[in-house]
Amino acid sequence: MNKKKQQGSVFKEAWNNMSEDFNRFMPEKLRARQGKKKFVLWLFILELVIFGAIGSFIYKWWVG
Repeated sequence: MNKKKQQGSVFKEAWNNMSEDFNRFMPEKLRARQGKKKFVLWLFILELVIFGAIGSFIYKWWVG
């Protein structure tokens, strides 16, 4: 069994895991702290818009 060091809280562990995942996903030049925050913010906004549009189309198709 591969054990990692114990984290202080569940939120801290989740944040660290998410940061590691984003570091593998993002290009090398966006891995800097400032670039990462901006990229994650824009990715979140884009995700909300896309899922909102898809949800709207599905709802209109379902009820209409």
